[in-house]
Amino acid sequence: MKKTKFFAIVAFLLLAFSINTASAQYFCFFVDNQSDESFNELKIRPSGKGNFGKDLLPSDLVESGKHFWVKTGNDKDINYDVQITNMDGSPLLFSWTGVDGNFYANKPFITLNVRDLHTLVIGSDENGNLTFSVHNDDAFNYGHPCQ
Repeated sequence: MKKTKFFAIVAFLLLAFSINTASAQYFCFFVDNQSDESFNELKIRPSGKGNFGKDLLPSDLVESGKHFWVKTGNDKDINYDVQITNMDGSPLLFSWTGVDGNFYANKPFITLNVRDLHTLVIGSDENGNLTFSVHNDDAFNYGHPCQ
């Protein structure tokens, strides 16, 4: 009888663990560097929560004209802060008008809804200021970012 209970408990725990593991998902998106900057680090965090995580760049440096993909830690959060640093380690600064109508000037990170995000493009305007654009489709034919 004790063996039966023990095996039932073990089976239940294995089932609970596999369901929990199967439900753990994440979001992926591409970052396309169309700016004149070389990226040294890219870090993300759930929006406004704690410190930025570890560097997610695939190598030590991503030059202009290159792209790479990023995977979030989980899908419990949809809005993520994205911080990109240049070669001297200082964060790139961005200015934009948010969907709330407020103007955000010289922020050391971008806040993005990553649920539907396919490609984040970092660019430069004619004055050399950094810009970004969000693409929710495969406009650049990169394929699926998680594959």
